[in-house]
Amino acid sequence: MRQADSTGPAARPTNPVIEAIMNRASVRRFEDREVPEEVLETIVAAGRQAPFTGQMYSVIVIRDRARREELAGLFGPMAVKAPLFMLICVDFNKLEKFVAAKGRRNQANDLAMLFLGLQDAAYFGQNLVLAADSLGLGSCFLGGAAFHGARLSEMCGLPPRVYPLVGLVLGYPAGRRPGPRPRVPLDLVMFHERYRDLSEADVERALGVMDAGLIREGYYRDLNGKIPLQEGDDRLTYDDYGWGEHVSRKYGQRPMGRFLSSLLADLKKQGIEW
Repeated sequence: MRQADSTGPAARPTNPVIEAIMNRASVRRFEDREVPEEVLETIVAAGRQAPFTGQMYSVIVIRDRARREELAGLFGPMAVKAPLFMLICVDFNKLEKFVAAKGRRNQANDLAMLFLGLQDAAYFGQNLVLAADSLGLGSCFLGGAAFHGARLSEMCGLPPRVYPLVGLVLGYPAGRRPGPRPRVPLDLVMFHERYRDLSEADVERALGVMDAGLIREGYYRDLNGKIPLQEGDDRLTYDDYGWGEHVSRKYGQRPMGRFLSSLLADLKKQGIEW
């Protein structure tokens, strides 16, 4: 069971829903067992109950092994480690058909639409994975979908005004479920009345919490997930390589210009531009 933040009250209210949320963790090892269609429909229906007006999302479910192997070329081997791959998409196409059915045309700027569509699809996805956990399933989000927009649109037959947001693998966990992973302390993400910028001491405390938990678990070791150092000798072993170094290398030594150019081009191909 997840422990309360050291900065929080001694006892917070809890219930089975809170416990399920606090103890959820991504699963990366799955049994070779199919997910029954009625279970799949139940968790997608739960995702559908997330709060939004436009409902600008769709999800493509892929069971076929050969198609999942093709997806592994974009997402890596995780795409075939679970019996189901799901592609959650931002979907303006359906909303615009609903608007047109009442004799009107969508007048919103696509940038504004994208912000709203991202919210809709994200709410749906989080509801879905929590529902899946409650039925004994495990899941793992695969975040690179948006940077493979053209290829995924072709592979999944996405029409104009639909764009892939995130991949998701789903199945029954093999072996022991992983425990919850550390998070930045609550007082460094929740501010009252006004934003409070982090001090150097706050940053060090947060990095200490994150690094200690993931190094102790062997998280990056198990994933073989160390990002290569682009300059200098990499003297860090997995005994020292934690979350702080990981996110620093991920975002601090990879120029995003070419990814952004590709993303904007792929959005344009799907009829989304501003």
